[in-house]
Amino acid sequence: MMKKSLVWLMCLAFLSFPIGAAAKMGSGQVITKSKDIDITMFGSLKVFPFFVDNADFNSDDTGYDRLLDESGWFENHSVRSEIRVGWTAKAENWDFLIILESDFNMNKANADRGADATSPDDSGMTGEDFGVEKLNFGYNFGPFRIDTGWNTKFLDLKTGGILYGDDHPYIAFSGKVNEAMGWEIMYLMIQDEIENNNGIFDGDSLDWRAYTFRLNYELNDFTLAPIYAFSDNEDHDAQTHYLGFEVYGKIGAFTPRFEFVYATGDIGNGDSEADISAFGAYGSLEMEVNKKFKPYIGGYFMTGDDDANDKDVEAFNGITNISRYSPTFGMENAMIYRYIPAIGSHLYSNNFATLGNTPGYGGISNSSKADSPGMMMLGLGAKGAMGAWGYQAQVMYFLFEETGALEDSYGTDIDSEVGTEMDLRVTYAFNEHFSLGNVISVFIPGDGVQDLRGDDYDDTAFLNTIEITWNF
Repeated sequence: MMKKSLVWLMCLAFLSFPIGAAAKMGSGQVITKSKDIDITMFGSLKVFPFFVDNADFNSDDTGYDRLLDESGWFENHSVRSEIRVGWTAKAENWDFLIILESDFNMNKANADRGADATSPDDSGMTGEDFGVEKLNFGYNFGPFRIDTGWNTKFLDLKTGGILYGDDHPYIAFSGKVNEAMGWEIMYLMIQDEIENNNGIFDGDSLDWRAYTFRLNYELNDFTLAPIYAFSDNEDHDAQTHYLGFEVYGKIGAFTPRFEFVYATGDIGNGDSEADISAFGAYGSLEMEVNKKFKPYIGGYFMTGDDDANDKDVEAFNGITNISRYSPTFGMENAMIYRYIPAIGSHLYSNNFATLGNTPGYGGISNSSKADSPGMMMLGLGAKGAMGAWGYQAQVMYFLFEETGALEDSYGTDIDSEVGTEMDLRVTYAFNEHFSLGNVISVFIPGDGVQDLRGDDYDDTAFLNTIEITWNF
């Protein structure tokens, strides 16, 4: 109740702020000016009806027959709603961003009755999860600036998004060496908990923090970004160093994108300690024939573990994976970017890192496994716009990179073929504030799914999403 009251008091304060100030309406913005501060108000509403069939690749009801999106689990049909209201402010040396959000499956309890903290089905717009979704306050000292909050931050979102992208709380420092070179250092507070063991409190064992450094070097139309991150994952007794880079830009009509990340470190203590040595890579090439037709081709490679019983961990676990919003193959309502229990993919990700039995050293919600099979993906597609119409169509073929450890964990031979996904997204913008769209995803499972789950897991999965979107 306290949180709910504070949120609405904050809304009232913001709405009351412009009184007596000069205000004007912009294109999708409400801009106010008072003293030395310019404030812009914005918002959006996404309504996504989902229709899914055979989410488990099986025509019968099974324990895997469900998908997870930001609004929660759904099995057959559900309507996700994401509402946001936000403000940005700019002053002489400081600025801020604040976004209030609620993201829930639309039903009577979520939309009307308020919150019941004990029920995930009763926590929607009027309840506990309508709060400050994203926040950033910054101050510019000149040579550098400091930012803190929990806005979306990333290390490699401009390419494949295999290492980190999320809205964990942070303290960040950034600046420019010269016109061509900039830098950012972040302290990420991914998890901070206190464990109570019979009255003795341990403030370290459940924690997970990360420290990152990214250097941006811009040369003409190209960006080269060396990346370093240290993940101190006390919750899983894992300390991991990530060293890598991403490069992207334009060469005439072509846009190449590439990244490589190497992970090294250790998991566990004493006799159970295992050494981490893994890597992930991404590459794509897009060509702009014209605005109507931009074909692209590319793929992912993430190493898997070959032996669940040795002291080497060769499965690549990023801190998180945000490939759902990557610029080439990313598509918000494509099937692979949801949590699919049958094949072990997680929300926002496109890999199969939740398969296996041994806790790993990363992943969303610390869910990746040390004996996971890695992933290879080869894909091609095209996107474009014709007036108010827009489209994106793509095909992605998925393989386990290494099944040795997975076979040890599951006690069966497993083929490397996971399957093929085909996605088609078509949108029509009635104006700059309202659009309709439709996304159809079809996933044809391969022999690896049958080996993993059983011979009956060979049915094609269908996911149809209608996109109804407002922006102001």
